[in-house]
Amino acid sequence: MANLIKSLAAVGIVSLLSGCASSPKAVILNPSYSAGQVTTINQPVSIEVEDLRTSKFTVKVLDKEPAVYLPDANLPVTISKLINGAFKANGADIVTSADVKITVQVKQFLALVSETYTKHESNAQAEFVVTVSKGKSTFVKSFTGTRKLTGSLKHDQAKVEGQLNVLAQQLVTHMVKDQELTQFISQ
Repeated sequence: MANLIKSLAAVGIVSLLSGCASSPKAVILNPSYSAGQVTTINQPVSIEVEDLRTSKFTVKVLDKEPAVYLPDANLPVTISKLINGAFKANGADIVTSADVKITVQVKQFLALVSETYTKHESNAQAEFVVTVSKGKSTFVKSFTGTRKLTGSLKHDQAKVEGQLNVLAQQLVTHMVKDQELTQFISQ
């Protein structure tokens, strides 16, 4: 009887651990601005990031039953830190009550992963809409980007997260390099 209880306990623990191992993990992003000073923004600005995605998942693994959706609840905070770092590196002071208000709307930010028995492909897409309000004037511009990642066998979540980090960094770098945007802020 004791052996039966030990066997059942062992089977229960193994089942529990295998269930935990297969449960979807949240996406962990940590992009950082590394382009340095690419323009001069000698202006105090306030920056707000809004997550306007219709679906809050950041990674979707297709061709699985059921499909795996991996969320990132901290996406607005992550993108906000990235944008603040980029603007600070280019001379802007980040002040919550500044006359120049920058709102970045995240319209799309996701990676769609497809897998076969021999390979995987991840297609990342992003769209940020930047609205700058200054007095009665407003400037709006959309920034979009894509990145593709392929490899053998199943996808590695860390590599897909890295792909999304690079995509976010590229979009924000394009944002601070954009002459129309920086001229509107500085005028």
